[in-house]
Amino acid sequence: MSTPEPSIQNAARLVYKALHTSASPANDTVYRELIALARALPEFRQQVSEVATGMELRILDISELRGVVAVAASPESRFAVRLSDIRGGMDVKQKCALVLAHIAIAAVFFPTTDVLDDDSYTPPPASIAACRETLYSLAKRLKEASDLPPDVPLELAPGWEAICAMPQAMRDAKRASASSVDGAIRIALNQMADSGLVRLDRSGDDDTSTAYTATHRLRVQLRELALRRLYEMAQRTVAEA
Repeated sequence: MSTPEPSIQNAARLVYKALHTSASPANDTVYRELIALARALPEFRQQVSEVATGMELRILDISELRGVVAVAASPESRFAVRLSDIRGGMDVKQKCALVLAHIAIAAVFFPTTDVLDDDSYTPPPASIAACRETLYSLAKRLKEASDLPPDVPLELAPGWEAICAMPQAMRDAKRASASSVDGAIRIALNQMADSGLVRLDRSGDDDTSTAYTATHRLRVQLRELALRRLYEMAQRTVAEA
């Protein structure tokens, strides 16, 4: 098989592979060769960036080991996730609670900025129970705060109000329910796994033995997180637990 040449077609192919979050350079020769080409030739990397820009995407990272991380370039991008896109059948409170669940889970994996910025740090597996406790503590902190940071969006207030009023779990539920703290965490973890942000590390019979691990994609995306102050509040929640 010949080595790929720098071209718009190959740049588009690399962006296409980046959109497949389960793809890995380790088992995809073409993906691996295109990444090597982008890292070796600045002009090809520029072509990749221009293709991504034309698709309203932004390239955050190109790694020979971990692949390419691409995210929506703006809230208006076709690839951006909005509250209205989050799981049909949920009301506004449940959708806001789910956003907070994603942030709480991220803070469990990366509880400080230092470890988030340290590529040599491998976050240990996190149990569903640990994520659930962090989410509840974060919601309580937000609800009781007398002076929220200005960049914590008040649109999420229904979420933290709902979490504080929710039962921890619904024991008779046959699947994860957005009407409990445990259910919000399980739904968020499933969504993050589908997006390549976490992986199931081990499956158990209860919420303390079932655990997930974070991927490099999650680390890179968190570095670009718009809700920085909200994430910092979640980190403090983990640190004080």
